[in-house]
Amino acid sequence: MEFYEKVLELRGQLQITQKQLAEMLGVSFTTVNRWEKGYHKATILVRRRFDDLCKKHGIKFDEGTE
Repeated sequence: MEFYEKVLELRGQLQITQKQLAEMLGVSFTTVNRWEKGYHKATILVRRRFDDLCKKHGIKFDEGTE
């Protein structure tokens, strides 16, 4: 599963907006928007925050492509 798919899946399961996810991860709305469009991937630090957020909410993804 590509990173942008994980972002979309997480937002869908939590029923939050791009802005809300951005606030949770300490990034801008624009950054989340770019992730979802596949333009960029998260930095290692932000990726750790993303993974921690997923764990906190019991969301797991199939291990696969990045």
